[in-house]
Amino acid sequence: MKAIRLTFLFMFISTIVSAQAPTIEWEKCFGGTSNDFGLDIIQTSDHGYIIAGITGSKDHDAVGNHSVFGGGFDAFVVKLSVTYTTEWIKCLGGSFDESANCILETSDHGFVVVGSAESIDGDVNDNHGDGGLFTKTFDGWVVKLDSSGEIEWKKCYGGTETDKLYKIISTHDGNYICIGNSNSIDGDIVNPEGVNKGWLLKIDSVGNIISSQVYGGNIQTRFYAITPTRDGGYLIAGEKIPGGFNVANAWFLKINEVGTVEWELDYGTINDIIFDVIQLSDGSFIAVGETLDTLTNIYTVGLVLKISESGLVQWRHQGTADYGRYTSVEVVSDNCFIVGGYSENVANNSSDFLLLKMSNIGNVIWEQYYGETGWEALYSFQQTVDQGFIITGATSYPWTGYHGRLDMWVVKLSPETGIVEHDPTLQFQVYPNPTQNILNLQINPALLNTPYKIYSITGQLALSGNLTSETMQLNIESFTEGIYILQIGNQTRKIVKF
Repeated sequence: MKAIRLTFLFMFISTIVSAQAPTIEWEKCFGGTSNDFGLDIIQTSDHGYIIAGITGSKDHDAVGNHSVFGGGFDAFVVKLSVTYTTEWIKCLGGSFDESANCILETSDHGFVVVGSAESIDGDVNDNHGDGGLFTKTFDGWVVKLDSSGEIEWKKCYGGTETDKLYKIISTHDGNYICIGNSNSIDGDIVNPEGVNKGWLLKIDSVGNIISSQVYGGNIQTRFYAITPTRDGGYLIAGEKIPGGFNVANAWFLKINEVGTVEWELDYGTINDIIFDVIQLSDGSFIAVGETLDTLTNIYTVGLVLKISESGLVQWRHQGTADYGRYTSVEVVSDNCFIVGGYSENVANNSSDFLLLKMSNIGNVIWEQYYGETGWEALYSFQQTVDQGFIITGATSYPWTGYHGRLDMWVVKLSPETGIVEHDPTLQFQVYPNPTQNILNLQINPALLNTPYKIYSITGQLALSGNLTSETMQLNIESFTEGIYILQIGNQTRKIVKF
């Protein structure tokens, strides 16, 4: 399979577009001679990168692996500089299996990692289970690292059965919300049914529990995705398994700030699962995951859903590969978003990283594959401050620094190039973008006295006012570095503060 395969599927009718999808700027493997995976990646405030995942290796980059029994996995955290040199690597765990599923940078330039822990030794000292000695049970696990990767605090959450955490987000009050699933009826869990339940855990900045809630009644449920909403609440998504059979519906739960359910959506009939969700500037949501292929009824393929702010499905898109999964999604412009995942060719026993650009009405703009003759799976990506992308997952192909079997693979992509837009509907310009302090606006006179709002990527209102002149300057010096959405009327622009 070619390293890069590009298919143009759609071109805007009202816009002249010559778009070239991102190309590889650099790539690098991490791990050892066993299996290693990158599960989450973010660009850090120093413009470097940090990757969270798991390692089954005990050599090369993973000489610190603690595992002795079971599958032998440690949580695996890799910090890279802006020039993609390795700054530090940490293996976190004990004698059994641990994972790092998601990572955030904290205000002190440290990091908080969320995952699961089975051990009762090494870096794990408060597990509610028996450490895998008799039963293979897990706790949810949160680890706070300083900027050098040293552990500041670590805590297990759950009960005596298996409990796992998959995602963590920061809240506007300086705390954290983690989501996952729980089987326990004791410890930190209030779950009288005792079956697999979607679990929401809120902790403070040092790991103390603020609240622990499970959802789903007597039906098996699991949470895999969460996004803050612009009203201060959250949309959580994952799967619901009615009747206890291994057949899932996509499940969405809109809650307010204190966890009260405002609406619920079950979608699909068989094997629909959601792995990531975001809110768009108009209040609607884009969710990505997998579904059973309606043509073959054999393999699962990637799934994209657009859902209204009140919980109605507006459109659906599914992939066309033999087997595929969409694992991550991110807004990139006012009318577009990028979906990440992987696509498999069953006959060739190979798969590739996949990025898919779509408009907010469900049209595919381009589809890009990254891979070779081996097996690659993309689990996480993020747009970078230079408008490119950083992605991670796993590969069996001997890319740069490959060690054997499956390695964590990190790939830096260029920005989209060759894009020239002439859209008569555009009524304002924003420059420079990215910017450090001042954002210049040039607007159509028809927009005078129209309100403007700037939202953070998590949906928090950062600045608002009215357009009082055809040329204006907005001071965003106080904003933290990152991606923001400027909304004027029914149009939006993505802006980047560096």
